[in-house]
Amino acid sequence: MKFLTIGTVKDVFRTLPQAEQKRLWKENAQWALDFKKKMGDKFNLYAEVGWGRLVSISEYNSVEEYSQSLESPPMAQAGFVNYESYPLIEMDEETLVAWMESLRAAK
Repeated sequence: MKFLTIGTVKDVFRTLPQAEQKRLWKENAQWALDFKKKMGDKFNLYAEVGWGRLVSISEYNSVEEYSQSLESPPMAQAGFVNYESYPLIEMDEETLVAWMESLRAAK
């Protein structure tokens, strides 16, 4: 199962002292590096420049495994992250053709 996840830092995070923010960002970055090493090609992290959001496309064996991964980063554990999650499907040529045919049939 693949998921597109968009993580946004809550505004309340910016009310923390600078030293605390920096510590949490460093811990979060280390968690992301370690998680990437563990997951390999099943986890890809992107930054939306200027939007202050992180985006990941990741693959898991179950929804439970995915849910646990969302709770793991230090900033999420501290309650400073909101997530948007979207399940993804692979669209190879055969799947795309079948989808297009179903749209035609629905007219």
